[in-house]
Amino acid sequence: MPQHRFRSIADELARLTAQREEAMLNAFAALERQDASLAVLLTQHLGDRQRAARWMGMHQRALGGRSAYEALAGEIDRVWDRVLGSDDSDPASPLAARSG
Repeated sequence: MPQHRFRSIADELARLTAQREEAMLNAFAALERQDASLAVLLTQHLGDRQRAARWMGMHQRALGGRSAYEALAGEIDRVWDRVLGSDDSDPASPLAARSG
């Protein structure tokens, strides 16, 4: 029976991962409608829309541990600085690695 339990856990994790991916892409679609230039720049820097959507949802040390979406709610300039590479406080960021 332990195998059945792990199958259920694996299935639930796969379902949650798919929901998370869908939510990230929906959030990025909202960003594309709200600030198309930022969305295009992110997509160019990161290579594709899916990577850009994931980056926007990641917690960033340079943004005080918040995601870019959380920062956009009050500090759009700080997100732009991060995207454009003028904020060097988190060199481990995937975006900093690509823009550097």
